[in-house]
Amino acid sequence: MSKFLDSLETTEISAKIFAIADHPLRYQSDVAKRMFTVPIGFFTDFYSVPLWTPTLYVMIAALCDRRPAALHDWLYYAAVTDREMADKVLREAMEACGVSPFKANFTYCGLRVGGWAA
Repeated sequence: MSKFLDSLETTEISAKIFAIADHPLRYQSDVAKRMFTVPIGFFTDFYSVPLWTPTLYVMIAALCDRRPAALHDWLYYAAVTDREMADKVLREAMEACGVSPFKANFTYCGLRVGGWAA
């Protein structure tokens, strides 16, 4: 069963940048068939959304647990997986945190359309 094994502890670096603090963030993924570990010190901006993004997407992102976003940022920027798998893991992680499948799929579709810019 997909799940986070840790809580998220961060230190604010600036208004939009945070660093993973105190302990790594571990996530067991069924879709990727492996465990991921976001290391202490990794910088994340959580749910970053471009200005052209629809307001609904921003609202969904703001209401979600931040752990999936930190994990997704790490998967993208550390090139742990390809972009498609990183997006699938985010969708799975959002659902594992209690986000409805509709909202998780909405976020996933937004990433598939606009995530290439990252």
